[in-house]
Order: sequence, then structure tokens, then C-alpha cells
Amino acid sequence: IGADGTIYVGSYDDNLYAINPNGTFKWSYQTGSSVYSSPAIGADGTIYVGSNDNYLYAIHSNGTFKWFYQTGSLVQSSPAIDADGTIYVGSIDNNLYAINPNGTLKWSYSTGGSVHSSPAIGTDGTIYVGSNDDRLHAINPNGTLKWSYQTGGSVYSSPAIDADGTIYVGSYDNYFYAINPDGILKWSYSTGSGVFSSPAIGADGTIYVGSLDNYLYAINPNGAFKWSYQTGGDVSSSPAIGADGTIYVGSNDYYLYAIQGLGPLANTPWPMFHHDLKHT
Repeated sequence: IGADGTIYVGSYDDNLYAINPNGTFKWSYQTGSSVYSSPAIGADGTIYVGSNDNYLYAIHSNGTFKWFYQTGSLVQSSPAIDADGTIYVGSIDNNLYAINPNGTLKWSYSTGGSVHSSPAIGTDGTIYVGSNDDRLHAINPNGTLKWSYQTGGSVYSSPAIDADGTIYVGSYDNYFYAINPDGILKWSYSTGSGVFSSPAIGADGTIYVGSLDNYLYAINPNGAFKWSYQTGGDVSSSPAIGADGTIYVGSNDYYLYAIQGLGPLANTPWPMFHHDLKHT
């Protein structure tokens, strides 16, 4: 969502759409293939989005082309933007890319598997991203490896970061992980199936995450179970927390759920998928 309330969304029809706050069409920009990636918005209003045509696109807020960067495969990861304007995005070619605001390559880091996960950025500039090599990778701002933590399955989930630097991420091994900033396991929580969903952190520290076992879980900061809510299908959607504490999440039972929580989104370095409710 842009500063003026414009909603940006990608579609399988190859287009990025801009929708006015009243639901009317503003503009569309056609890429070369389906757009699975969720857009991110820079400080100057530039919209960044990946496409299955292997490109990361930068589009002006009026819908005109700014630049694109070609990767080696599909870009289904959603971009993250650092304070200096660097854009981080993963590709199915196994790489995490750092792109300068002018569209030139800053660096790339090769993981051992495709990168569907969207990066999260810590206060010290560390970039955290999951990979299908079963690992959560911590990358220094210069593109070198800081550490990696191995889970038992692919990491499609995008990380969230708590106020103390704890990184939360799910894995297809049926576990949800809390990793300390030094890469050491803090705790893990077992769900009944894989965790594709990306977590959201409430103001009280509660972590909300969905699982393919059909449940939305609320987990205490110490890793203890708080509560769960059963839907009629797997929950691969990532929760969002409203200003009044309501938790919104979709399920593959075709329903969108609104569940009463205990407070708004946490004020942490990266409390949810794509940083905040506006994806900025």
C-alpha cells in the first residue's frame, strides 16, 4: 500500500495492478509472465516486484517502467528494501540478489537451493533468508555469509525479527524455529505439518504463524504453546495484525479469518512478512 493509499498487487495474468483506495482501477504494468511475488515500495514510491519471466522490476508510482534486473530463473520471492535503498530479492536460480537503487548489481549470494523466501533485514543490516537447501541464511551487508542454520526441510517461510534480535522462521520439517542472532537455536515448536506461513509478532511478544495442519498457532516468546485456531484447510497464508490487535489470516478452505488478538503489531526490526502492513 502506497503513501496515498494505492494498493499494488500482482496477478497470474502477468500484470502488476495499481488499485485506488476506493477499489477503482488506477493502472497496470505488464511483465513477461505470472507475478507470484508481492510488491515492495521504496521511500520514493518506486514499486519493486518479481516475475516468473526471471526479472525484478522497478516501476514508477505512475505505472511507467524504471528498470529491470534479470536473474537466472523465476523471481517468486518478494523484495525487501534496506534503509540505503538496496533491494534484496531471491530467485529460483538459488541466489539472493542485492540490487542498487539504480538497478545495477551490488552482489549476489549463492545458497544450495531455490529461494522462495522473502528476506528480512536486522537493525545491523544482516539479511536473513530461507532456502530450499533447508537452511536459514544470515548474510552480512557486504554479501558474505555470517552463519546458516540447518532445519530438516525446505524453508519457504519468510523470517520475522523480534526486538531482541531473535529470528523466527518455519520449515517444511513441521517445526517453527526461534534462532538467536548468533545462529544458535533458541527453541523450536512442533506443528502437525509443514510451516509455509511467515510469522507475525504481536506487541506482547506473541508469535502468530500458520501451518499446513490447518491451524493458526499463537506461541509465547519462550516457545510455549499459547493457543491454536483450527480452520478447514491448510494455512499457508501469512498472518497480519490490525491496529486493534485483530489477526487476519487466509486458509485453503476459501475463508479469510479475523481472530481476536491481544495487541497491535510489535515495534521490532522486522515483525512480519514484508516488514509492515504497507510492505515498505
